Amino acid sequence: MSKVLSYRPDIDTLRAVAVLSVVVFHIEKNWLPGGFLGVDIFFVISGFLITMIIHREMSSGIFSFKKFYIRRIKRILPAFFTVLTVTMICGFLLFTKDDFFLLWRTALSTLGFISNIFFAKGQGYFDPIQEEKPLLHIWSLSVEEQYYFVFPILLLLVVRKSWRTQFAFLITLCVFSILASFMPTALDKYYLPHLRACEMLIGSLTAVWMQYRQQQGLDTGKPYAAAGALLSICVLFACLFAYTEKTAYFPGPAAIIPCLAAAAFIYFNQFEHRLKKFFQWKITVGIGLISYSLYLWHWPVLAFMRYIGPNNLPSYSTAAAIILMFALSLLSYYFVEKPFKKWKGSFAQSVTWIYAVPMLVLAITPFLAMKLPFMEQYDRMGLARSYTSCHNNTDKQCIWGDTDKQPELLILGDSHADQYKTFFDTVGKKEKWSATMVSADSCAYVEGYAAPVFKQNASCRAVYEYAKEHLPQYSKVLLAMRWGSQMPENSHSLAYDADFFKKFDLMLQKLSSEKQAVYLMLDNPNLSYNGLRAYILSYRIPGFNQNLVIDEQNTFKGNERIKELAEKYANVHIIDATAYIPQNFKINGLPVYSDRDHINPYGGRELAKRFSEKHTLLQ
Repeated sequence: MSKVLSYRPDIDTLRAVAVLSVVVFHIEKNWLPGGFLGVDIFFVISGFLITMIIHREMSSGIFSFKKFYIRRIKRILPAFFTVLTVTMICGFLLFTKDDFFLLWRTALSTLGFISNIFFAKGQGYFDPIQEEKPLLHIWSLSVEEQYYFVFPILLLLVVRKSWRTQFAFLITLCVFSILASFMPTALDKYYLPHLRACEMLIGSLTAVWMQYRQQQGLDTGKPYAAAGALLSICVLFACLFAYTEKTAYFPGPAAIIPCLAAAAFIYFNQFEHRLKKFFQWKITVGIGLISYSLYLWHWPVLAFMRYIGPNNLPSYSTAAAIILMFALSLLSYYFVEKPFKKWKGSFAQSVTWIYAVPMLVLAITPFLAMKLPFMEQYDRMGLARSYTSCHNNTDKQCIWGDTDKQPELLILGDSHADQYKTFFDTVGKKEKWSATMVSADSCAYVEGYAAPVFKQNASCRAVYEYAKEHLPQYSKVLLAMRWGSQMPENSHSLAYDADFFKKFDLMLQKLSSEKQAVYLMLDNPNLSYNGLRAYILSYRIPGFNQNLVIDEQNTFKGNERIKELAEKYANVHIIDATAYIPQNFKINGLPVYSDRDHINPYGGRELAKRFSEKHTLLQ
């Protein structure tokens, strides 16, 4: 049996189908609803090729873990580190410090090949949207590498046993992978390696079956090769158009059909048949050859475009992005991938120079870069979100205002309470009072709160535990939160409680009878674009000019509901700092928003000055 795997141009065509599907899907989902299946096709191809190689080597007794991982290092890391380096540089030049910090954390997870687990833990409250995360797509690379840390060991256990044992073992693993998809988990199943293992195992099973067929001298399926190849590609394309992000049991049983179709395409095209030439077109083979680089480059290009915003880009930006991602892929393939195929270093040299050194540089340099004035200036100016308060953490600063005074006001709420810490601090110092503020992400405060966030977020429950213990000690209470999240239009929100306003009315009735005064802070509206980002990019991108406008009405509806409830009680007062936010959302030329819906520390102080000129907060 030959130990050298002969080149299969049809597999590069399948790679082209996979990568183009992903690219099209990421440009516009409606063009190819199931384009995300391109990743699953890649998994099948990878499982097939790697298993084909190592199974032959193991069967012949020449397999070496060191040689195997040298091949993986040479194949995967040079282009990966090239893309990661460029991505970090672009992120440094374009991102806010908070966004760059998240990019750095993501990069650390990719360097350890655990980015899929990082993303499986979910979206952080203040994170950019998924489409603006330049390294999101590396999750699939992490899944693949995790598979190859484990699979060669498992295969080595059975490779010398009977073919029946090998097939039974691999099929059992595949079944367990599928069954695992039905097990509940707090993580996002889409990224979990054990649920994706079946897809690579289908490729591995195809490779082992072909090894068995070759050893036994069987030509199973050869007379039907043309029909089989045609049918498999038709099924694959049908899945690409029929599947959507909402397809049930995916990953899991639903992934079996496209994966089997990809495996069948690989299997039937090992034979010569009259349609095979159509699967070896130079253009598709060429795209297949650069498919790894194209996959690596396409998402950062799109993510940075979306971060800047479509309204700030020319009408031809999508076409320009496609040209750019292909140009970068060609450069990467010819000047990075191909030269490193000739690398002759030992295992230690490969690990040191192709992995360890670049990994350390990419782990440390961004951390140091965040200390530069270029990044830190926005923190010093108070334009970025501050992490000094006890928001989500009662071990930090919870008292604001004149700290020489005993706190007489308890402030409860979510991040839309925390955003006003400098407002309360400034007003409290002027009026000679102090306040304790306890808050948590998406955590509205109302007795009997039954929103999903209360069940899922321990820091939210901690706010309620604190209030239960300490609220009786305060003569005054102030509630500030995202009232619009309680409107029926936002029923998808983690903060939404269908009976919130009814419960809130009952709570106000109780508090108004027990407390000297109750204050309700009106909420500020959402912007169409990140306020701090618009300010930063106006200095970093020539000609950039993003107008900030309000893009939703639920905040106003929520504010109106709160005002209606407040009118029912004589000692319940409305505090409206939003009335002093200028129409351009800037004061003295500086943004008052740290993102799309949170006031920054600078904005809090400036709004407090304007508020105090006309009002007294505590009555």
